[in-house]
Amino acid sequence: MAKTKNDKAAYVKLKKDIDAGTPEPLYFFYGEEDYLKRHYLDRLRAMAGEGFGDFNLIEFDARSISASALLDAVESYPAMSERKVVVVSDVDIFKASAELKEAAEQIFSGLPDYICLIFVYEGLPFKPDKRTKLYQLADKNGQMVEFARADGRELATWIKRRFKALGKEIDIKDCDYLIFLCGSLMSGLASEVDKIAAYCKGPVVHRGEIDAVASRVLETEIFELTDELSKGRFEAAMTKLSDLIAMNNEPIVILAVITRHFERLYSAKLALDARKGPSYLTGLWGMRSTYPAELMLRAAGNAGLAWLREAVKLCSDADFALKTSQDSGKRVLELLLLRIAAARGAKR
Repeated sequence: MAKTKNDKAAYVKLKKDIDAGTPEPLYFFYGEEDYLKRHYLDRLRAMAGEGFGDFNLIEFDARSISASALLDAVESYPAMSERKVVVVSDVDIFKASAELKEAAEQIFSGLPDYICLIFVYEGLPFKPDKRTKLYQLADKNGQMVEFARADGRELATWIKRRFKALGKEIDIKDCDYLIFLCGSLMSGLASEVDKIAAYCKGPVVHRGEIDAVASRVLETEIFELTDELSKGRFEAAMTKLSDLIAMNNEPIVILAVITRHFERLYSAKLALDARKGPSYLTGLWGMRSTYPAELMLRAAGNAGLAWLREAVKLCSDADFALKTSQDSGKRVLELLLLRIAAARGAKR
């Protein structure tokens, strides 16, 4: 069996094998991008054939799986089909009962040609102990396929295709803007594209139509909050904070994102002073697109280096206060914005 390590090559090989109708007998699906994970899982499910689906497609979850049931599902032959598909959803086989792990070891050691056994991790993290015999058998005889977030250009191209399928055109820059507003997961973007296409009356989607109906992720809301602070608009920043709290965002999460944004603004300011561009920041931050880096560089142009340094320190102080003081999370965050605003006047 051809071996593919845990990288993008495994994902590429999966697509080729499904297209050729020759899937591997054992897969582990994991990663953030549930949209693609479900897409390829459905394509593998279809290989069970029609007419005998109840027999050739067997699915387990944490409530229904047992060692004997899994062994029986794998060892029994398919009916009127070349393939039998067994899907195990959100069962961490590497941390299962001793009986189930023993059954898995037996299965992984001698997978029949007709079987396609897929372990799918969606609600559970995929963090196996690579020192164990079970993992080594799985790695040797199966394919570990990570469904990672697509990079910015790939994702923008996918958005254009999806809009086109709905009879709409969109500029690639507006695709980048949509990703910035709504996040980079296809599972979330798919519904946003459908919603925007339904709202848009003309053949071309414009930014105003995106703004009208798109649901913004927390990262975008915090960017706008910090941008208001960097421009000296304290009241607008406080209004944004009140809105975020009213939307039941946890104060500790809001603070973490505010801190990350000021850290990035600080590094963007240093990059500006060193005459470095968006590509440098994209690599520094591990981003998939230069678009957020371009926005950060513009925002950093409105801010002083000393103020940004102080803002990062104030965020650290707020984190300590949030974990130790008797003040409410809302009060800690309000004081943080007040102190950052005051520091802006003193340190440019």
